[in-house]
Amino acid sequence: MNALELDYASRHFFHVYAQFLDQEQFNEWIGLFDPHQCTYEVLSKENKDLGLPLPIMGCSTLGMIQDRVAMLAKGVLTYRRSALLRQVSNVQASFGQDGHVLAKANLVVYQSNEEGVSSLYMVARYEATLERMESRLLIRKMQVIVESFGIDTMLAVPL
Repeated sequence: MNALELDYASRHFFHVYAQFLDQEQFNEWIGLFDPHQCTYEVLSKENKDLGLPLPIMGCSTLGMIQDRVAMLAKGVLTYRRSALLRQVSNVQASFGQDGHVLAKANLVVYQSNEEGVSSLYMVARYEATLERMESRLLIRKMQVIVESFGIDTMLAVPL
């Protein structure tokens, strides 16, 4: 994979990632994770900058990610529902020393309530380690670093 192919593949990856979440296609979203080794974490920018590893939300295996999504599907997690729309920008990717793809992107999430009132929900960035498998990229590690200090609803839906 050359630099141009890497750029296209990483942009495409993040756009598909956001689309699955926006359309609440959570099972398809799970399919973006490496089934053998993966982590998903949401961290505050402050903790990330200070090297503090405690995430706001964290899943250290595919099974934990699947359980989280199953709770959403079954309605076990109670939260104020709103439509979310993610905008991903400034995608950057490079190859790590071990051959993995190191990808970063900015994220802005808007929410619209049942009355149709829209507002900014979240400002964050993605830092991902991606595994090249056949013709696609899979998540080994996804960190969502939240710039926003106040989250006005329970963080039930993945970012």
